[in-house]
Amino acid sequence: MNTSNQKPVERAKIYRFLFQGRKFFINPSFQKKFMSFVLTSVIISMGIMYGANWVFFNKFLTYGEKLNLPQNHPFYRLLLEQQEFMTTVFIISSSLLCLALGIAGLFFSHRIAGPLFRLNKVFSDAHKQKVQLDQIQFRHDDFFQEVPVAINKYLKDQKELELDRDKKVS
Repeated sequence: MNTSNQKPVERAKIYRFLFQGRKFFINPSFQKKFMSFVLTSVIISMGIMYGANWVFFNKFLTYGEKLNLPQNHPFYRLLLEQQEFMTTVFIISSSLLCLALGIAGLFFSHRIAGPLFRLNKVFSDAHKQKVQLDQIQFRHDDFFQEVPVAINKYLKDQKELELDRDKKVS
């Protein structure tokens, strides 16, 4: 009865607790492209590493053939066991690396998109409310901290120019 109504509330509480109301995709098109680039780079790198691993083990198989070792020789069994082990290690480490770099990609794309989102929001709100901006601030850990400094200098200069014009007119 009421249990179906309670589950979404519980999920919302857990979500707010874990993510503190953060919106991870501020600019989804940019962030998805950025993360796709990161993950594609990881996948290509992992493919190259897997290829290098395959070449390494094939080289030893070729050495065994050149030495005319019989097919049931322990050397081949050892080599195949090691290749299976390395493949397992590769799959686990590749998965962990994709996960870690996916999270890092989301984090860094958020730090890039966040300031641009903030600029867009501040200017849009100022335009809608027909107010003049005095100052813009980014979060302390955002990238591009020099942008609000430059904009604030510009806004200050514009305000001073406006005051000068008003003095000349009166």
